[in-house]
Amino acid sequence: MEWLGMLLDTVVGGLPSAAAALCPEHLKRRWQQRLADKNPFATISDNHDLIRATRLAWIEAAQDVLEAAQARKSDREWHSQYASISAFHDTIRDILLDVREDALDRRKAPGHSPIDVHVEAVIAGVPERISLGEHAAKGASVSAGFTKTLAELSNWSVPEIPPIFQQIADVGLAPHGGGAARSFGELVFAAFAEILKDPRKYPQACEAFHIATEKLGRDLGRATLDAVRGLDDRLDALTSQLDALGILRAGVIHHLELIPKIADDAAATRDGVTSANDKLDKIMRRIAQAEGVPLDALRTILTDMGEAADELDADQIEERLRAKAGEFKALTDRLNRLSNDDPEVRGLRHAAAEALGMGRFAQADTHLAAAEERDLAGLEDLEALAKQKRLSAAESRAGRAAAAKLRTSPDGYREAASHYGEAARIAAPADPGISRDYARRKGMTLIDLGAEFGLNNALLEAVDHFREMTSTVDRTDDPLEWARTQASLGTALMKLGEREGGVERLKEAVVAFRAVLKVRRWDRGPLEWAIAQTNLATTLLRLGERESGTARLKEAVTAFRAVLTVHRRNRVPLRWAMTQTNLGVALSILGEREGEGERGTARLEEAVEAYRAALEEYRQDVVPLRWAMTQANLGTTLMRLGQREGRTTRLQEAVAAFRAALKEQTRERDPVEWARTQTNLGLTLFMLGEREKNTTGMKEALVALNAALEERRQDRAPRDWANTLCLAGDVLRTIADQNHDLILAQLALRQIEDTRQAFHAYGNERERVYHAEQSRAARELVERLRRG
Repeated sequence: MEWLGMLLDTVVGGLPSAAAALCPEHLKRRWQQRLADKNPFATISDNHDLIRATRLAWIEAAQDVLEAAQARKSDREWHSQYASISAFHDTIRDILLDVREDALDRRKAPGHSPIDVHVEAVIAGVPERISLGEHAAKGASVSAGFTKTLAELSNWSVPEIPPIFQQIADVGLAPHGGGAARSFGELVFAAFAEILKDPRKYPQACEAFHIATEKLGRDLGRATLDAVRGLDDRLDALTSQLDALGILRAGVIHHLELIPKIADDAAATRDGVTSANDKLDKIMRRIAQAEGVPLDALRTILTDMGEAADELDADQIEERLRAKAGEFKALTDRLNRLSNDDPEVRGLRHAAAEALGMGRFAQADTHLAAAEERDLAGLEDLEALAKQKRLSAAESRAGRAAAAKLRTSPDGYREAASHYGEAARIAAPADPGISRDYARRKGMTLIDLGAEFGLNNALLEAVDHFREMTSTVDRTDDPLEWARTQASLGTALMKLGEREGGVERLKEAVVAFRAVLKVRRWDRGPLEWAIAQTNLATTLLRLGERESGTARLKEAVTAFRAVLTVHRRNRVPLRWAMTQTNLGVALSILGEREGEGERGTARLEEAVEAYRAALEEYRQDVVPLRWAMTQANLGTTLMRLGQREGRTTRLQEAVAAFRAALKEQTRERDPVEWARTQTNLGLTLFMLGEREKNTTGMKEALVALNAALEERRQDRAPRDWANTLCLAGDVLRTIADQNHDLILAQLALRQIEDTRQAFHAYGNERERVYHAEQSRAARELVERLRRG
């Protein structure tokens, strides 16, 4: 399929279903002809990050072709060229890794590679300007130029390159699960779209794409609607009120979701329900295809997660594995790229990369240890090593650290931290800057160890480690390095403070982040300033939650609002949404603290505005868990407003928000948040039922609270259990009162009495008073109903 056709499908995918249904092929062809003079991807050439993304996509697709050729070189058809296929494969693979690294180096101007020239010629100068009837031929232009581009990259002539590579590019690769083969050109487009979908692959491209979408919306959206008009009267009527930019954005999302992926091989179990192992296998295959990481490596990573994986749901496991897949790719690319004058060291590093790909992490560590020993061999005094040998040995030790961290277990992380520390020691005499980088990686690994596995001692080590580092850096001599170290110290303190309780660690983190902001100034580097400001704002929020006053919360609100001057929606929409969400949390807590007066209510109104703003970008189909979290936060704030107002509108909106959140906050995915949202839903329905004198609403409240009690059990969360059980008892009492039901009133009294006794152990004085009042009201109701 040519690129213009892909754009047309994208635009059609953004139309409402009723309008899209009116677009049969003959109308689409007329539409396409009207748009033939438009260049849908011209905006790529205006944005360096998108140029880099196209190069990365080209390389990713090329690697698929190269591996397919390598796998088929033993076939009878190609056996006579076995040696030349192997030789060219090895040559071009190394070259592509170097070119890929250049693409990721944003200090270098893009567009200088033969790949960039090839892609630019294809997407910016040919297929969008062809007439109907030529699409099939021009649509293959990305594939057609494949060998020529390889020749320019490798300095091999086109006749020297075995024809198997071009044949595979033309014929295409079929998904593992079957289906039509995708040509090289289609693989490039798919890889490009996947880069845009996953911000971890190349975050700058993801952000640039949002900016480019705005430009496409302005330049192409209106032309698109103009092209539709006149094709069909019904289509004219349906699209007359549509927003061009909205159509294009929705279509882009729709199209990216439809990109073919390698089919999952796991079979469904009886009754159509897949087993847990099948689900995990699907997750790993999906990640392997998307990230280009061997399945064997992912299986080893998952196995090394051990008992930690048992406590995570499927989404959390997938998130962890995707992060590890990124680390794996970075490590193997580095091992294959690192140069060394000693061919044995180079060979050992390549062997380590191959062992990692097969999931043999211990074997990879053995190879890297041998490479390090080779660099150190023959010299007893470590300080006498030449600079090159010393740095090479440090690289090998750092490689062992990265490989150890792929083992998602406390032992793996601990080993990684130790290796990074040793790498820093080895490199120190040769290059203090590289040594500090390894030392920082050690500290960040300790932070990850503490945060991911709940080990406060690891966070304490990280704090001590970064404090020691700050003592070795002079702010006057190297202010940026000093600020980086302060930021790392602040992160360790914040993580430790979140886990320890209390406020001292968080106060120290605030001091560290404010120190960073003395160097990271807005006028010198707004993005770096915004990161430091976000860290400060988040820590102030955590501190404000624990302190009784409002000063910290007000500072947090001010800081988050300052961040929004840099994290703008049109530049970094997801970061903007995250900042809006955090701002909403701070405003909501502040509104409750400031009481039921005009000021407190105004804060809650502002929080509602912030959450609703965040939901404009936190969409369910894009970031479902963040969308659900924000919906739940919105519901809580609306509930608080509803308590203060005499109307029921806010409570009804809160119910809708909680029910929306529960679409994604399922019990299987996140039982704690599911139970919390069920409880809040029950409380809101209760308040609504009281105001409307509606027994049906009360019964719905009781259903939600009883559901929450399935997770909020006395042995797991005694205080949450007691609060929820008492609330359920209060609902029962109210229903009994409305229906004059003595038996129900007696049941409510017994339930409230049980929780009142429990709160002598679990609750504070305010809660004890509240439960005593509920118990008194229940007893009075029972006596009144007995008297008739």
